[in-house]
Amino acid sequence: MNPKLFLKNVHFQSAQHKILINLPFWISAGLAALVSVLYNVLFRLSEDWARSHSEDPLLLMTAPLALLGSFLLGHFFSKEAIGSGIPQVIASVELSSSNHPFLSKLLGIRMLIAKIFGSCLCVLGGGVSGREGPTLQVSTAVFYQFSRLWPKNLPKPQLPAMILAGGAAGLASAFNTPLGGIVFAIEELSKSHISVVRTAVFQAVIIAGILAQLFLGNYLYLGDSSFGALPFSVLYQTVIIAGIVGLAGGLFAESLFRISTWRNTKSFSTKLFMTVICGIFLSLTIWACGPQTVGAGKHLMLEILKNPMTETNPLLPVARIFGSFFTYIGGVIGGIFAPALASGATLGQFLSQIFGFMSVKLMIMVGMVAFLTGITRTPFTSFVLVLEMSDSHEIILYLMLASLVSNVTARIVSAKSFYEKAASQILGNHPEPSVKPS
Repeated sequence: MNPKLFLKNVHFQSAQHKILINLPFWISAGLAALVSVLYNVLFRLSEDWARSHSEDPLLLMTAPLALLGSFLLGHFFSKEAIGSGIPQVIASVELSSSNHPFLSKLLGIRMLIAKIFGSCLCVLGGGVSGREGPTLQVSTAVFYQFSRLWPKNLPKPQLPAMILAGGAAGLASAFNTPLGGIVFAIEELSKSHISVVRTAVFQAVIIAGILAQLFLGNYLYLGDSSFGALPFSVLYQTVIIAGIVGLAGGLFAESLFRISTWRNTKSFSTKLFMTVICGIFLSLTIWACGPQTVGAGKHLMLEILKNPMTETNPLLPVARIFGSFFTYIGGVIGGIFAPALASGATLGQFLSQIFGFMSVKLMIMVGMVAFLTGITRTPFTSFVLVLEMSDSHEIILYLMLASLVSNVTARIVSAKSFYEKAASQILGNHPEPSVKPS
């Protein structure tokens, strides 16, 4: 075939156009994954150092300094880096349709640098913070920056799609949960019509699944179950644990939002003083509750899931919750996503042992789903993340039930999630320009 005729072929040109349309997404995803991996290594080294020195009195002195350093880095280098990162991504999705000028700061290079080093500095000194929320903002920034550099003579990728994809890619790379990234993009970032019907779908699936298990037993379609047969009593136990932990998650999120909002209205000197005080309270929490207080909590979750029947230190849930609380309201750069999972895990273990429930391992995972749902109000994302991380598909119905119950109980505290309200504040401070940029 004549090469010139082939290049002019309609099918070839159509395929070429499709490749060029998708190419920026592919390249951005690869770059975001590389940045995420490097960030993960740096964060893990910082966290491991803090954990290895968690019983050293030196860490009690470094905690206030770490919070202070993280806050100052954000305040003077990139204010847009302060906080979790997920509210910033939600706000970016809303601002992307008009290519708002604030996006260049919200997803800028300065933010990206501050986000990575500020969060690592925070956890290095003993902060109870995670990299998962920050990874979403970092990944979205990579997608945004690449879209700006994309050659003008090639098909331009749609900015809202790039930012949405960046957020989903960030979550998937942070937890190694691709399905979780997709669900999060649909449920939290895009706010599509699925939010209207999700409760009805949840209820139908749970009822049908529970009835099927009652008649057919706890079977797996493709294999054996690592949890084994679970008694019927696990259902009401799931409801109890999910209800209590979901309510706790809602109270935690509302407290964070109100204090953070109050803090944002104060002068720099007041913020500085508050950061130091929060650092001192964090040090006292570490001293009183032990070394498992520090870090994002991944090692702790692995430990209690491996040995669920080990008697729980009653101070451990207190340490995880208040450690995360003091760290975040200190105005640092860092997330609450992974610490929320650790808080829920310790609460689930503690409550199940207090109530005498036998399926402690399951209740630990129920607690993880419930506390995260109480904060994020994304029941689909919460149970899919825990499910995908643990590869325990035989307990999917209990995790779904936990996310539904916790979502209901958390609404007693507030109708909106912490991330939604924080994103609304960002949008309120940066309204749409009177003339949209070209």
